[in-house]
Amino acid sequence: MADVFHDRHARGRTKTGWLDAHHTFSFGSFNDPTRMGFRALRVINEDVIAGGSGFPKHAHDHFDILTFMLAGTLEHSDSAGHRELLHAGDVQFISAGSGIRHAERNPSPDVPTHLFQIGLHADANGAPPRYQLLRGALQPGSTRPRLIVGPGELEETLHLRAPVRIWASRAGPRTQCAYTLTPGRFGWLQLLEGIVEVDAEAGATTLELRGGNALQLATVRHLVIKPMTAAAWLWFDLP
Repeated sequence: MADVFHDRHARGRTKTGWLDAHHTFSFGSFNDPTRMGFRALRVINEDVIAGGSGFPKHAHDHFDILTFMLAGTLEHSDSAGHRELLHAGDVQFISAGSGIRHAERNPSPDVPTHLFQIGLHADANGAPPRYQLLRGALQPGSTRPRLIVGPGELEETLHLRAPVRIWASRAGPRTQCAYTLTPGRFGWLQLLEGIVEVDAEAGATTLELRGGNALQLATVRHLVIKPMTAAAWLWFDLP
């Protein structure tokens, strides 16, 4: 398994009158057998939803689904009785389990909604669906990465059924953030917005990433992220 730079311009795209979506992995009509996911990761979609539009009620099962709100608002409703209005900075989690139906809509008449939606394989074992919401997890604040997905005993984290940890960061220039993978684990760096410089293995390799770009890490164990502009990103520690 290799380290791979995922170019944002190589993603699949779905563009309709109300939706502009980019797909890192095969999704819907975009089918690329070389892009079927990485470890537990199976879906990474960047969506821009026009005002007054959205996804009608549809079904999911077994997957853990995370929604990262970057701009605008999103109205969520599901068959388990949850109704929420999500705002920029919020992170929503649905563990679909044995099955759930939900709908997502931009309630604003004219302001687009910008979000990333990420799906991970999860062994639900017929368990009922679960729902969690973290308000403001992606808002500007401390430059320290925030653990937003972790073990069930940690408070203020989302508790996925997939054995994954995820950190979220939002930082500006003249800061930096380092990550180290333990042996036997794999990494995924997803840039949500902005521009960063990434030094891998003590500067042996330097890359520039822009919103939508990603790094898949299998052999690199250490990297340092240096924002060139205001930027937001996710770091996945995967089995």
